[in-house]
Amino acid sequence: MIEFPNISWDKPWFALVFLLVGVIAYLLIDLQSWRKKIRKEFADSGLDSAIFGQEQSSWLNLKFIFLIISLFFLTLALMGPLWGEEEQTMKREGIDMVFALDLSNSMNAEDIAPSRLLKAKQFIKRYIETLGGDRVGLVVFAGEAYTVAPLTSDYAALDGYIDTFDTNLLWNQGTNMSSSIIESVNLLGNSPNVSKAIILISDGEDHEKRIGDAIDYAKDNQVDIFTIGVGKTQPSPIPMTDTDGWDLGYKEDDDGKTVMTSFHGEELRNIAEQTNGSYTLMTSIDKTLETVRSQVNMLEKNAESEISTFNKKQQYQWFLVVSILFFFIYTLTPDKKYFKRL
Repeated sequence: MIEFPNISWDKPWFALVFLLVGVIAYLLIDLQSWRKKIRKEFADSGLDSAIFGQEQSSWLNLKFIFLIISLFFLTLALMGPLWGEEEQTMKREGIDMVFALDLSNSMNAEDIAPSRLLKAKQFIKRYIETLGGDRVGLVVFAGEAYTVAPLTSDYAALDGYIDTFDTNLLWNQGTNMSSSIIESVNLLGNSPNVSKAIILISDGEDHEKRIGDAIDYAKDNQVDIFTIGVGKTQPSPIPMTDTDGWDLGYKEDDDGKTVMTSFHGEELRNIAEQTNGSYTLMTSIDKTLETVRSQVNMLEKNAESEISTFNKKQQYQWFLVVSILFFFIYTLTPDKKYFKRL
């Protein structure tokens, strides 16, 4: 039984070249038809061979086929066919980091535009855009913390996850920063060869007040925590939406009064100071990014590790060889005499 490899393509957009190959094929066919028409119009049957030479349609058709086959396999080579696996070991300089994002309802407050949560999401996406060899994981938390993405260098996938973050994602509301720290430390693992950091983003309203054990756990595992506060100290109402994004007005308590939220940065500052990190108040994205990056980058100087990855093997060379072979045959196939006459 013949088995075909599971082929994927490194540059699939080169498939558009097939359109060009089709155009070339059409033009060659049209050219052949035009030549036949010219022969009939400007030469009678007796002088036909003397003026244009003997018709060698079999050679013409064969040469035409060789050229099209050559272009076909050249296009496949350009698309970068991949199959089979090869192990690649490389040295990676960078750190392992986890973004821990608060998804409690208070993050919907609009005291900073467009909202605390949207500002935080914009920051994380911009930060990831600046990375190179670092691995990144994602944790979200409210009343409990959950891992959304394990450590990865696939930044495009992380960007897609971040787009889905919403306060309706977690039904167990509240702000449990201790749970987010423990979840993030567990995600980072215990590798001694890589610097590890947590970037915790919250409005600071910790409803659990059991942060001490989480801080000790981070210190025991040599994880530095960098905290970012989002919000203002002035009380702000909390907009609520349903799972479809429809506006439900402002959050109210059991008595029907509007619930107000205020930013509290003391706990965030305390976490950072005890874990060799730093605390930053979110202002503009660019300024906050510059501040946090400069602090986190200090961890990277001696952080080097070897990682092994399995990637599909490039197989374009086989298609290129076939393309060259047929093009060589094409060039050796003699032209018809009337090609030179016209």
